Amino acid sequence: MKILVLGAGVIGVTTAYALGRAGHEVTVLDKADDVAQITSNANGAQLAYSYAEPFACPETLKKLPGYLLGKDPGISMKLTGDLGFYRWGLTFIRNCTRARETENLHAMLTLAAKSSAAMQQLARELPQGIMSQSPSGKLILTRTQDELNAYGALADIKENYGLPIQMLDKSACIDVEPALAHWQGDFCGGLYAKGDSVLEPIAFCKALQSVGVQKYAVTYKFNHDILRLQMNGGSVSGVVTDKGVFDCEAVVLCLGNDANAFLKSIQDKQNIYPMQGYSLTLPLGDHPPQTSITDPKNKFVFAKIGDKIRIAGLLDANLPDTEIAKRGQHLLETARKYWPGAANYDAEINLWSGRRPMTPSSLPIVRPGKIDGLYYNIGHGSLGLTLAAGCAELITDMIAEN
Repeated sequence: MKILVLGAGVIGVTTAYALGRAGHEVTVLDKADDVAQITSNANGAQLAYSYAEPFACPETLKKLPGYLLGKDPGISMKLTGDLGFYRWGLTFIRNCTRARETENLHAMLTLAAKSSAAMQQLARELPQGIMSQSPSGKLILTRTQDELNAYGALADIKENYGLPIQMLDKSACIDVEPALAHWQGDFCGGLYAKGDSVLEPIAFCKALQSVGVQKYAVTYKFNHDILRLQMNGGSVSGVVTDKGVFDCEAVVLCLGNDANAFLKSIQDKQNIYPMQGYSLTLPLGDHPPQTSITDPKNKFVFAKIGDKIRIAGLLDANLPDTEIAKRGQHLLETARKYWPGAANYDAEINLWSGRRPMTPSSLPIVRPGKIDGLYYNIGHGSLGLTLAAGCAELITDMIAEN
């Protein structure tokens, strides 16, 4: 089948690879000049299957006024004239009930488990070392025993999905990651997922692109502005770009935050809103971690990628571009305060910022569209890298069934 994949971020590249492997004739279109140039470019590099959880929950709802009033240094949501933000927000609030949270959690864990298995398959298929994956495990620090118990209450649920988590006291956390002996903040323990890992997103995308092109004849067309669908008798027949029309039998939409601009012409906009995230990539310090470490209170993660440390996190809505550098500085100073030995904070700063396409439920939209031959693989939020492989398989299966 002749298929167009729109978008060459981690979702689009993984989808194109899966479709090519299934025997389809695949072409990827993107406005950028290479893979992983926008939201996927320098994200937190986390394969966090064991921590795939919805943001919407009763606890988040209680904190929402503080987010809107700027009282939480890790999360800021500014009011705006964009009605889409309020539409998103109302649906988000409806997802903050315990019943909705539980329903969304089970759906996310199902997808996370599928993605974990799919990523393991990719690791077996691709040349060894090409993915730049580090089987580091992931450790989430907790400040209090109550917090540890609250996180730990989910451990049995996640175990049922094949995503085991260990509850550790402070001493055991330091045994797992000795560099935590130099952590300057308080923590009583943590939750450790040995099966989670670090994956450099650009290296992963380039690996899939290279093997997809060579082995499955996947074609990439960069520097193409994607304009609209071409229709024939109520079905998709192609995509119009600024450089011409590409004919096809099916289209998979993997455009992240650009998806709704594309869907406007067919009046099928989805409830996705961009949430800003940030990362710093720095040289290693004197005491860098080997394990991926997350501090939920400060909303950031430390991940060792080769000879660099990536510090990523925060979540902002409607932040003007003029404040990006300020938020990057906040991330830098907070990381320096809590873990001065993790990175060389005085080196040249490589600051990145990207807008995560989030749904109110935190669940991605992976389903057929309203037009015959159109499929959606969008809205992955901060879990794009984690869920990419599983979502690619879902789309491939849908197309096979239809």
